[in-house]
Amino acid sequence: MTTAEETLEERNSRIVIDMWQKVIREGSREAVLRYIAPGYIQHNVNMPSGREHLLRLVDIIKDTPADFNPPRHKELVRTVAQGDHVVMIWEQEQDDPNVPGATYTGHAFDMFRLEDGMIVEHWDDTRKWPKPW
Repeated sequence: MTTAEETLEERNSRIVIDMWQKVIREGSREAVLRYIAPGYIQHNVNMPSGREHLLRLVDIIKDTPADFNPPRHKELVRTVAQGDHVVMIWEQEQDDPNVPGATYTGHAFDMFRLEDGMIVEHWDDTRKWPKPW
């Protein structure tokens, strides 16, 4: 529930930022249950829909297999919220396809839809990885 001091957009942005920190950066199973709805819909080609798959993801984050190459770290540039949608814009080093071994700074996004204070849907600009999560 929002307060007079916090708009719906501010609340939704706070929820998404908190989720990212606790689920993606810290690998908290409790945070998955707190922030992600059971019927979570995923629009990323490397990850199936369903909260149970995020629970498996946090296990990988906590205990990364030796043969797994996780995505590079992202730095949050801005969040933009409108109603029940929040977009996170990131700055991230990317492999340069024209210069083997070199990188360049690029931008990426994640968009979330919330219902009743929980994340129910996610989109991003991800392309297929050789080995998905």
